[in-house]
Amino acid sequence: MMEMNYIMSYGAAAPSVRLLRKYGLLDILLPFQSAYLSEQMKGGSSDRHLMLMKLLSNLDRLLSADRPCHSSLWLALLAFHSTLVIYPQDTLVIRAFAAVLYFGTWETTVKFLREEVGAEVPFAPETMGPSRTKLDCLKEQTSHLASLVNSSVDILTCPHDLEQSLARFSEPLQFSGVVVASNNDRKKLSAVFEGLASDLHSYDGRRGMRGIDYSSLKLGDLAEVRFVLGKVIMDTMYDKLPCESTEDEGAAADVAGGSLPPLSALF
Repeated sequence: MMEMNYIMSYGAAAPSVRLLRKYGLLDILLPFQSAYLSEQMKGGSSDRHLMLMKLLSNLDRLLSADRPCHSSLWLALLAFHSTLVIYPQDTLVIRAFAAVLYFGTWETTVKFLREEVGAEVPFAPETMGPSRTKLDCLKEQTSHLASLVNSSVDILTCPHDLEQSLARFSEPLQFSGVVVASNNDRKKLSAVFEGLASDLHSYDGRRGMRGIDYSSLKLGDLAEVRFVLGKVIMDTMYDKLPCESTEDEGAAADVAGGSLPPLSALF
């Protein structure tokens, strides 16, 4: 776990995943993600438009060697993406889930969704096409997504659940029996999504500041992890940032206020 945290937490998650896949190590360390990439990249296609790689690239843009995140952030991101692979969702539901993590209240989330006019970004197989969800029905579907994400944490912590999830792929991997996270990690991840699967009207995850508190993020502060997780998902769903591909890994922009460039710029 310590080695994986070095790989994923310091601004080089996307290029590291590509490198691990190239040498066959991703099959052992992150078998679900490896199977997903293999299935989506059949025929030698690029990973440029894959949701997983966009999520990781957008995470990398917020981190650097001197501003890492706690492992609960990237684990939560993997759990979120795994959920969408197994249970594709309406894009508006995904946006609402991200917004409530980012803003901290359902009231602010609804206000944001009413005002924003960003174009929908479809992903296959994670999204269900053009959004058909109405705002009036959104709360229940968002809570349901949160409960699914919380359940998907078991793919990262339970060998049995991971092995079952691999069976859905057309060419499942030979499972090594290794999971990336512990039961203690499972408790931490459940706490990240706590409250989102019940009464969203009473949910309050506000932080009292606008920017990222990197000291709190490194320590795994729940409010900070939720905030950054929501930001990464929103950046991905609104396609505000380009995603580097295996063939085009230009240097990423400097982390805001950081003194060191992201590690992804070194790959």
